[in-house]
Amino acid sequence: MGNRISKKSTSSRQQPTTNDVVPKKSHSESESPKTNTTPDKKTNPSSNPSSASNKSKKSQESADSGGNRKKIQEMFDKYAEGKDVMGPEAVMKFCDDLQVDPEHISVLILSWHFKAETMCYFKKEEFLTGCESLKCDSISKIMAALSQFPEELKDAQKFKEIYEFAFLWSRESTDKKVLDIETALDMLELLLDEEVYPFIGPFRTFLQEQKSYKGVNKDQWVSLLEFCKTVDEDFSNYDENGSWPVMLDEFVVWAREQNPEKYSSVVDKCDLQNENNFY
Repeated sequence: MGNRISKKSTSSRQQPTTNDVVPKKSHSESESPKTNTTPDKKTNPSSNPSSASNKSKKSQESADSGGNRKKIQEMFDKYAEGKDVMGPEAVMKFCDDLQVDPEHISVLILSWHFKAETMCYFKKEEFLTGCESLKCDSISKIMAALSQFPEELKDAQKFKEIYEFAFLWSRESTDKKVLDIETALDMLELLLDEEVYPFIGPFRTFLQEQKSYKGVNKDQWVSLLEFCKTVDEDFSNYDENGSWPVMLDEFVVWAREQNPEKYSSVVDKCDLQNENNFY
């Protein structure tokens, strides 16, 4: 619907330009018997419609792209109310109009597209540039884009970028170097499905029970995803002498203590191998 309105609006603006050309051509034809420059005067009118046609084509292409910056600006102003940033209340209203829960992962992905610096805030340039890149200049177009966002999570590289973006985006403030435990727990639950990443359930419990850490730093956050993707569910290929952050080493020790039956086969195999080597 947004495209149709844009095309109609473009068409109505272009029509007067054509009308201006016609009288000029008529005037040049009536003057032609008095001069020897008739070919030149015929050339000029013929070029003007072509120029108007090119402008019309470019205008329609811009409308079709969905990146009408003026419309995006108006959309931003509706929520920002004259400010250069949409704050939490404005973002809530924005999400209400999009018919999406602010805590849904699609809002995180939208923020990633916007390159938003902070959760619950959209700066003007973030919003304008983000909407242009998505080719969305209306609420209905953004809603359509939101419905496609889950597909982006299936792209391994995009998912990695979104996961790493989530750390910076969800910090309490841009000068913070860590995520507080509560926020980290919420973001892990949002991003990592336990059916796909079996360690996440136990790891979230570990974070809740441990007393050594008040937050999760970026290295720990990034390494956790790699840990979940490469370490076997029973820790059979886990290398305690590897370069994992200490937090993950402590998690493995904790998990084995909490569930010795699940990991006993791994420990027993190691002990048996050591005994065989001894004899």
